[in-house]
This record gives sequence, structure tokens and C-alpha cells, in this order.
Amino acid sequence: MKARKLAWLLPCLLLAIPAHAAESDEIKVLKSQIKLLMQRVEALEQQTASNSDTVSTGVAQKKPAPVSPVVSAASPPAPVPTVVASTAENTGNPSVSVIGTFAGSAMRGGNGVHKNSFLPLSEGEFVFGAAVDAHTRLDVTVTAANGGMAVEEGYLTARLPEGFRLRAGRKFIPLGRANEVHPHALVYADTPNGLVNLFGPEKLVGEGVFIDHPLYLGDSAHSLLFGFFRNGNDVAFDPTGKNRFGGMARWTGMWDLDDTTTLELGGTYINGRNGIAGSSRSNILGAHLALKNSRFDHSGWSLQAEWNRNRINKAVGHSMTDGAYLLGEYDINRNWLAFARYDFSRISGGMGYEDAYSAGIGWKLSEFQSITLQYKHTRHTLAQTAANLGIGIGQSANEAFFRWVVAIGPHRPHSY
Repeated sequence: MKARKLAWLLPCLLLAIPAHAAESDEIKVLKSQIKLLMQRVEALEQQTASNSDTVSTGVAQKKPAPVSPVVSAASPPAPVPTVVASTAENTGNPSVSVIGTFAGSAMRGGNGVHKNSFLPLSEGEFVFGAAVDAHTRLDVTVTAANGGMAVEEGYLTARLPEGFRLRAGRKFIPLGRANEVHPHALVYADTPNGLVNLFGPEKLVGEGVFIDHPLYLGDSAHSLLFGFFRNGNDVAFDPTGKNRFGGMARWTGMWDLDDTTTLELGGTYINGRNGIAGSSRSNILGAHLALKNSRFDHSGWSLQAEWNRNRINKAVGHSMTDGAYLLGEYDINRNWLAFARYDFSRISGGMGYEDAYSAGIGWKLSEFQSITLQYKHTRHTLAQTAANLGIGIGQSANEAFFRWVVAIGPHRPHSY
């Protein structure tokens, strides 16, 4: 019955085209395709009628030969679309993407320390992701850097009843705004000094389980997250790098201020054994803010701030390390942007403070390619930043960064 209705519809489409109008090549191709479809519909009706007769009489009948399309000699041959049938073999096949980071830097520090580096391919990321079934998804990110390969992230995401979501495996700890984002997706080319002094040059990553649930209050959207994980961070938890267990809780909320502006606020608390002195523990408290304006022409601006404090209990007393940054970004258009960032770090007990100023520009050639240039000046370096730069504590440094990120293959969108 559906085929018959389609057969009546196709001639109507032909009649809708004015006969007296000068026919362009596109109209001729369209007419030839419609004629081809009509002939296929007639062949399908004949085959359906033939199959019905075979079932009713029990006598096998020969299938009608396919009708070859008749195309006007004045019309160009119509291309026949290729149809790729979905089979069970490619169900669940992972999407694979490769992201390459080409980076270079130059540093001039205290005591005449000069360092320059340029790596044609400083880091490569291989991202694999696919839905296991209707309820579970697997994502794995493998990094290749410094002649070795490692699993940067690898976790399962399961959709549970009542809107709960469970993630299990190895992943960046969802602390603030910068820690859980892959480096190539950040607008700047370095790591904020506040995070370096809290966790070292590497991100805080752990293996465990994380469960979150969305909440909607009026026009605002919120999320509550709880996690239990272990990590071997040698700055915040254990100088020997031994795996330590910890728990965390996180809240984020987002509000629409107008049609183009959103406000995000959040807070995080992490508690775990640190192995520094007996049964001492590390308590990390953080807060973040993100104010973003994004227009339809891809212009806009954003203001992002993050503050984290790690209080480490020791055999006698305690120590506290604060790390914070303030980032401003201005999107000129789809391709160009400029940014500036201020970093601040402090260690309690008269150990002093550190600050840094950064500025840079970014050029987005496309969704799959971007170039970043950045300058950074750091003053009064603390222990972690000084060790990372290879200069003495309390000295200053000037750095220039170049980063070129290219990606091939499909990749999931980054967080808003």
C-alpha cells in the first residue's frame, strides 16, 4: 500500500516542474532520478504480487527481471546512490582519533639559566570510544610521549536508573575547571603555576569509581558527584609516589544570565591518607567560577577563576599550599582569540608566595587544527615551580611557548 501511494506521488512531483521553463542540468538530473524511482516502485509491486501468488498457490514462480532505467538522451546519466547496509559486524566498533601536539618553549631564568626545547611531536594521543550496549560506554586515551606509551584515561560510563551516572576506571580527577581537561583542549599552552605547586607538573589522576546525578532547580542546572579513588601523586599525597586512597565530593551549578551568557559555580572537597607522617591526611578544598558569553557569530568572552588549598597534617602541626589562577579570554571571531592569565601560589609558615603573568593569542584554523603563542613571566618561584623550571627557589623566569595541535578522526566535544 505504501509503494502504491509513493507511485502516485512521484508523477505529481514531475508535473510540479514547469514544462515551459528552461531546464537546468540539476532539474534534468532530478527528473531522471524520479523516473528511476518510479520504475523501482513498479518492480517492487510486481515482486510483491509475485510473492503473494507463490504463497497462495504453492507454485514457485520466477522473479521478474529488474527493469533497467530509461533516461532521456538529452539528460545526463543520473548517479545511482550507494547504500551501505548496517551489519552486526560494525555494531560497537570504536571511533578512533589521533591528536598530535607539536610544542616548543624557551626559558630564561635566574642565575643565567637558559633552556630551549622543540619537539616535532611532543605528545600523541590515541582516543578510542564506543558504546558497549544501550547502557554502557567505554573510553580509552593512550598517550605517547618521551619514547613511551601509557594509558592516560580509561573508564566505563554506565547509565543507572533515576538519572544516576557511574564512571569506573582511570580518569582525571574532576577538580575545578582545568585538571579534568586534556592539555590540548586548554586555550593556553602551559600548566597554571597554582596547580603545579599543588600537584606537580602532571595532572591529578586516579583509579576509582565516580557517581553523579543532575538536579534542576528552576532555570538552573546542578550536579552532585561523589568518588572514591586511589592515586600516586607525590606532591599532594605521598613523596614516595605510593598509591593512596581518598574520597571526594563535588557540586557544580549553572545559570543562564541571558541568551548568550552563562554563569557556573562549583566547589570540591577531597580527603585522603597522604603517607607523609604516620596516619596524616591531606584535605583539598577548592572552588571555581566560569562566566562565559558566546554569540552566534562565534565571538564573545569568558572569565574563569579557580582556587584550591591543600592542608597536609603532619606529625607536628600542618602545612597549607594555596594555588589559584584568573583567566580572561576574548574570542574575536571564529578563528582568532586572545587571552591573559594571572597565577598565584602561597605556602604557609613563612615560605612566601609566587605569582605569574601570562598573555597569548590563538589561531583556530579549523575544528581540527589550532596554533597558540604565549608569553609568561614568573616571580618568587616556590619549590615545585622552581624544580620544574630548573632554577633556584625565589628566582624569576621568562618563558615563551609555541603549540600546534592537529587532530584526525572523530572526537567527542569538550566541556562547555
